Amino acid sequence: MAKFLDVTLQERKEPEQEIKIQKPRYDWRFENSITSGKEVDVDSEYSQWRTNSVLSNYRETILYANEMNCHYGVTDQMHYDYLYNSIRKRKMRGVKETDKEKADRKKKEELQTLVSNYYKYNIVRTKEALKILTPQQIELIKNKNNKGGVK
Repeated sequence: MAKFLDVTLQERKEPEQEIKIQKPRYDWRFENSITSGKEVDVDSEYSQWRTNSVLSNYRETILYANEMNCHYGVTDQMHYDYLYNSIRKRKMRGVKETDKEKADRKKKEELQTLVSNYYKYNIVRTKEALKILTPQQIELIKNKNNKGGVK
């Protein structure tokens, strides 16, 4: 094996390679017990932040998570007990976007990028401009921004 020299012509020492230790997967037992109704004992693995983060993704539980964010000084047991006893027990499912909502969102985003590129506006100014632009002006922007070619 070849030896490498550094700038001072000294033999360069190769850094030791770090062995990556795979983290264990997160245990969802606390979040599942809060939403499904099977009470578990709170131990050192309980994370208030993680639980609030997970529960804030659902429309039914976001206000409970926010309330616990406001009271950040409580113990883990108090945090768990409040959420366990407050939240209605049922299977939590995220609300999926319908095809119509998805198409409307894509169309709105495309229109925002057109206006943003045409006027060189940021997203806030673009939203303000879209409120006052007429359909004829928007059509004019679309025509001027059309590069041609096959889509």
